[in-house]
Amino acid sequence: MRSTRTLFLAVLFLAGLGLIYGPATERPVLAQGGNLLENPGFEGGVYTFVPDEYSWLALYPSQREDCKLDTGVYMPCNTAQTPVGWVPWWISQSDEDPDWKNRMPEYKPADPPFTNRIHSGNRAAQYFTFHGTHTAGLLQVVTVPANAMLRFSIWGQAWSSASDEVFSDFPTTVNMRIGIDPTGGTNPYSPAIVWSAYNQPYDAYQQFTVEAQAQGTTVTVFTISAPDEARKHNDIYWDDAELVVIGQGSAPAATTAPAATTTGGTPAATTQVVAAAPAAQLGPTSTPDAEGVIYAEVGPGDSFWSIAARHGLTLDEIYALNNAGEGDFVQEGQLLIVGRVTPEAASAEEDTAEQAEGTPGATEEEEATPERTPTPQRPTATPTPQKGEICLKAFLDENRNGLHDPDEPLKPAVAFTISSGDAVFSNYVTTGADEPYCITGLDPGSYKITRSVAPNEVLTTNGDWSVSLAAGTSQQFDFGSYEEAVAMTGSETGTDSSAAASAAPDTDTAEPEGGITRILVIAAVIVAVLLLVGVLVVVLSARRAV
Repeated sequence: MRSTRTLFLAVLFLAGLGLIYGPATERPVLAQGGNLLENPGFEGGVYTFVPDEYSWLALYPSQREDCKLDTGVYMPCNTAQTPVGWVPWWISQSDEDPDWKNRMPEYKPADPPFTNRIHSGNRAAQYFTFHGTHTAGLLQVVTVPANAMLRFSIWGQAWSSASDEVFSDFPTTVNMRIGIDPTGGTNPYSPAIVWSAYNQPYDAYQQFTVEAQAQGTTVTVFTISAPDEARKHNDIYWDDAELVVIGQGSAPAATTAPAATTTGGTPAATTQVVAAAPAAQLGPTSTPDAEGVIYAEVGPGDSFWSIAARHGLTLDEIYALNNAGEGDFVQEGQLLIVGRVTPEAASAEEDTAEQAEGTPGATEEEEATPERTPTPQRPTATPTPQKGEICLKAFLDENRNGLHDPDEPLKPAVAFTISSGDAVFSNYVTTGADEPYCITGLDPGSYKITRSVAPNEVLTTNGDWSVSLAAGTSQQFDFGSYEEAVAMTGSETGTDSSAAASAAPDTDTAEPEGGITRILVIAAVIVAVLLLVGVLVVVLSARRAV
């Protein structure tokens, strides 16, 4: 009988374990019909990245140093445990970078029990820096139908935290986005890449999507993240990637990008043939203006980083040319200086060209003093910066998943403050009916969002956010929480609360652990009493037998 009971209890224990860990191993794997990617769900295992196995690594020469040079042989990157089918890439730290900036991230899969970092299946791709930042991601070169229209999508999530809290605690802007290089190149600085919008998906997966037309039969898909500031945890997660054909286009006409005339800097890593690229991506103006200045116009999705790389400049050089620095933004249509020549040289070139052309039928005197037409000058004034906006919403997270599901109501009486440094820009209290509410007219820059928390309120998303707002952009933040049940007081039960308080033992009855402890103590007392009774019965029976 005892063995039967033991077996029964063991079965119940194992069943309980199955209920606890079952969801972690039985998460549904998303369908991958028509997917052109290898290992799109990151379930296919990992490999140790070896830099010198990739001939295109000349784009990232310092990656080899990051993987420890040993007697002329480059060692495998043991900290780059990479998903099969994908290649890690990162921008290495320069001599000018502080110790915390542009560190090589560590790559490894996200596995159970951290199921909140997995979108589907049993594994997600992960890379991170500890007390530092990175500019890094994953790439995959893919064979596609010639000149096909393609859509690349992937789910991404970030954990940016100053502490070990599960939810991002005072996160920095992580600048996550994805891209397609229609030419199949592997340079993340390439102007040919079509990028998605930036997103900051803290603690919950959001889908990134971008579309582009292949310029042949090979494309490269990229993920990228570039946190602004160091945090204890700057962790990036990607899962459930997909590259599908959405249409078939004709072969675009190839156009070679013109060479850039600059004041110096590192030459471009590769010379690519860019087909059907927008004019804003094809380089600077080839002719200096009257002052010898060469301009480049900012196109859609451009940044100081992309324009500098396109014109063979370092970030420091393009910052110096434009009196800019880290944290400054560019906007579409703005003119950036990418080179200078001496005005005398520019004037001599124009004179030579005009003298070579001449004027038919002109006399020697007329040719000696030709009428000059002033060279049109592009405006140098910076356009008025566009304003941005931050939109806020609080909701009752009834299922506690950190996402605002359609059936979950908005939450009233949550007070928000938006500030920058010591200056407060706006305060807002939610109504529960008029959200999301947008604070408009904000200048580009860094802002902090804080919210109020009620005594019985438990947050399911981060309560404080750091935001890097670009010109003309809108960012929305959803704040989730639920309310803990509050123990009823004496007045609510119709009894005298002070009398109840004096009669109650000196313990915290609201703590569930205290209630369990008392139950265990009572059970132990009952068992002891039963044992004592049993002993007495045995003794009395023995005496009667005598």
